[in-house]
Amino acid sequence: MHPLHKLQVHAEATSFAQLCYRHARSIVEFDLRAQFLRSARSIAANLAEGAGAPSQAVFARYVAIALASGRETQSHLEMARISGQPSLAQYDELAHWISRLMPRMYRLHAALKQNAARRAKTES
Repeated sequence: MHPLHKLQVHAEATSFAQLCYRHARSIVEFDLRAQFLRSARSIAANLAEGAGAPSQAVFARYVAIALASGRETQSHLEMARISGQPSLAQYDELAHWISRLMPRMYRLHAALKQNAARRAKTES
């Protein structure tokens, strides 16, 4: 188990979700806005759930799900941009945040997988 308050990437994912809520008002298409917000929330939620996992391998699975939610959020953001919502400035801010968050989650995922593999090797 990992203390959630020490997981910096979770704090960043939560801040990103808050930013998404602020800017989502400009997305007038209800379904797109709902999917965008759901996937943005899911990033932080899966990191939180994974932090409480009993092993590094299980935590890595939750981080993989958070990564998938991040890619989904990027896709919804692109669709919104194509339709002219949100504004270019809002899009740039959101795109900047997610482009910083994704590599951090990839590094966390890789470290967890490596630690889990090392642990499995020493236990066998």
